[in-house]
Amino acid sequence: MTMDPAITALLGDLEARWADEQAEQASLSRADAYAKVDDYLLPVGPETGRFMNDLIRALRPSVVVEIGSSYGYSTLWLAEAARAVGAEIVSFEIHAGKIAAAKSMLASVDLDSTVRFVEGDALASLDTFDGPIGFALIDLWKDLYIPCFDRIADRLTQGAIVIADNMTFPPENAANAAAYRARIRADARFESVLLPIGAGIEVTRRLP
Repeated sequence: MTMDPAITALLGDLEARWADEQAEQASLSRADAYAKVDDYLLPVGPETGRFMNDLIRALRPSVVVEIGSSYGYSTLWLAEAARAVGAEIVSFEIHAGKIAAAKSMLASVDLDSTVRFVEGDALASLDTFDGPIGFALIDLWKDLYIPCFDRIADRLTQGAIVIADNMTFPPENAANAAAYRARIRADARFESVLLPIGAGIEVTRRLP
């Protein structure tokens, strides 16, 4: 698959930004880095981005849900594939400034019409969201993974895929990650596997 050079260049710029931010975080105390967390890109990374892009192209879902847009790095990967297969992305994000930045970035590569952003608390927004979901990414505060999944589980179409990021990194997320995986595996409607891609992703499939 050949990607638009403008999108490839933009992804490269974002990954360079993230490298600089990681270096900055390493120079700060834990408390100071946490205080600036909303300034950071916090991307899924190129390996996870490419994997999701390939999955969407193979699955050809009608609706892709992203729970946690941040500044739009993952949104960019999702939108590029969604446009190729004629899918719509609905992206949930609580920070208006991040949505504005993501919209501007997507518009710069003509992908803005593929994504509909929903601003506000993710749980409240998902409570009012209706319609089938063919693919979903969960990537927000880690203690919200289970309640977010519970809100979309009944709306997932047969064969739908859910990706949950940060299953193996950072280490302080270990308890929330383990609880999420236990929740998934307790539901007979799904099969799930932990993959060593990026920061560790749980790939969950709604069974036929």
